[in-house]
Amino acid sequence: MITDFHFLRPWWFLALIPLMGIALISWRQKPKLHAWGDVCDSHLLKHLLSTKEQGRRMSSLIFLYLSAFFMILSLSGPTWYKLPVATYKPIQPRVLVLDMSEHMQEKDLSPDRLSRAKFKLHDLFSRKGIGQFGLVVFTGEPFVVSPLTDDGQTISALLSTLTPDIMPVGGHKLALALTEASQLIKQAGYAQGQILVLTADTPSSNAISKAKKLAQEGIYSSILPVRADKDLNPLFQRFASAGSGYLLKYSSNSKELQQWLDQSNNEKQLMLSQQDDVPLWRDEGRWLLLGALFFLLPVFQRGWLQRVAV
Repeated sequence: MITDFHFLRPWWFLALIPLMGIALISWRQKPKLHAWGDVCDSHLLKHLLSTKEQGRRMSSLIFLYLSAFFMILSLSGPTWYKLPVATYKPIQPRVLVLDMSEHMQEKDLSPDRLSRAKFKLHDLFSRKGIGQFGLVVFTGEPFVVSPLTDDGQTISALLSTLTPDIMPVGGHKLALALTEASQLIKQAGYAQGQILVLTADTPSSNAISKAKKLAQEGIYSSILPVRADKDLNPLFQRFASAGSGYLLKYSSNSKELQQWLDQSNNEKQLMLSQQDDVPLWRDEGRWLLLGALFFLLPVFQRGWLQRVAV
C-alpha cells in the first residue's frame, strides 16, 4: 500500500509558495499597537502592550496557516488504494474452417494449396487485438483443432501438425464442418459470429443451405477459394450470398484476409476484460479536511479577527 502512495493532483503543491510568502509577511509584520512607539518611550511602552495578546495573535496565525496547509494537501489528492474497474473490450468470434481433402494437395499453387492456406492462417493468427479465433478442419468429417481463444499463437503452432495423413476419413462434407463451427460459437456463449471457409472444392447444395440457415441465426459464412484459376464456379458466390458473408479472391499476400476482418468488424460484441487497463485511484484527500477543520476551530472564538489584526 505504501508503495502505491502518490498524489493525483501534485500541481496543487505550487499553492504552498504564495502561502509561505503570506505567512512570512504576516509573521514579520508588527502589530498595530507598535505604532505607539513613535509617541511613547520604549521603557514605558512595554508596560502598555499585552504580551498575552501578542501570543494569542501568533497562535491564531499558526492555526490559520496550518488549516490552509491541510487544505492544499487535500486538494493534491493523496491516494494509495486502487478501485476495481470493470472494463470492456471488443470481441468478434471467428472460426476458420480448413479443407484437408485431397484436392487441397494439388500444386497449381506453390508448393501446394494446403500449404498456401496454412501460410495465410499463420499470418491471420499472428495478429493481436482482433477478437477470438477457433479452427476446424474437415474432410468427410469435421474435427476441432482449437475452440475459440484469443491466443492465436497457440493455434498457429498447431498448423504444422495438420497434414492429410492424420485425417481418418476422406471426402468433402462442408455442411458438417459448418455445423461444427457454429457449435463452437454457440458453446462459447455468443449469439453471433463469423465463419471463413478455406477450400478448393465447389460448395455443395447442402453446404449452401446450411450457410443460409446459420445466417438466419446470426452466424455469417464467408469463403476463400484456395486455387490459382480466377474463373470461379458461381456456386462460390451463391455460398457467400446465402451465408450473408463474402467471397474472397485469393491473392499472393493476405489482403483478402484483411478485407474479411474489416468487413466482419461491423458485428462486434463486448466482453469483460480481465486486465485493469483503466486504473481508478480513490482520492483520500477528504480525510485531511478533518485536520483543516480542526485548525479552523479558533475562528469561531469571539474576538479572533481582532487578535489577527492587532
